Amino acid sequence: MAGDDLKKVARGQALRIPAAAYNSFIDAAVDYRNRTVGIEGEYKQRDTRNGVIFVRNDSGGDLEQFEVLGIDEIVIGPEDNEREFRNRTVLAGVTPDETEHRGRFVIVAEPIASGKIGRAYIDGVTPVKLDVPDEENEPRFAEMADGETGSLKAMTVGSAAILWRKGGTGVQWAVVRIGQAPILFPVELEKSGGEQGDDENPATWTYDVKDAFTGETLEEGVDPTEEPHKWQRPSVGQMIEATFGYAHYNADGDLALGWINEMVDQESCEESSGSS
Repeated sequence: MAGDDLKKVARGQALRIPAAAYNSFIDAAVDYRNRTVGIEGEYKQRDTRNGVIFVRNDSGGDLEQFEVLGIDEIVIGPEDNEREFRNRTVLAGVTPDETEHRGRFVIVAEPIASGKIGRAYIDGVTPVKLDVPDEENEPRFAEMADGETGSLKAMTVGSAAILWRKGGTGVQWAVVRIGQAPILFPVELEKSGGEQGDDENPATWTYDVKDAFTGETLEEGVDPTEEPHKWQRPSVGQMIEATFGYAHYNADGDLALGWINEMVDQESCEESSGSS
């Protein structure tokens, strides 16, 4: 009987462990490990204090250490298993897409096979491969590259700060800081549509937004008064179109204009005639 197999041993009594009792110990240990280690035993209790999270590699290929994944979705949500959701965070990582993952990527901290779970850096300082297209303007920032898991791309604006790089052009080793607050950067504005406004209607200027350093077009046909942009115009009156401004990328990876140099078009007042 199981009760006889698991009976306790008195002090000084010879220890003999029946096979059934030993197997019960093993079953209990396996059950404890599976409950405390987590999903299929593939990751430990979460600890994001050092900027490390767990990701599942859904890119379709095996990844080497310090490669890049875009953040896609959570692996286990509250509707699946609320206890696991509250205790552990595991995100799905995919091949980066420029429209979805600007500022929303991780750098894997260890090799991760396709479909498996591993550790990744989401905040802090880490090595990474960096693609530097040219050195005409020394890049200070980096961003994920569309369709590329092997490296980040050096840019004049981006969500990662370049702390060090090997030098020259092409793909090279670098050290970057990711997970930082939004960075304001200068942009040039080119009028693309709209009206200047009048005594009864507000201005409706729209702009093509360009990188102030490289001239690269970042967005076209932007209305700076619509979300996620923050510019406010007078409710009526003529406005002189803007040529310059400051922008940042928000938490969703969207370009957001904060300030632009639109000005109210004011005519000079006629001089008052002197009193007779």
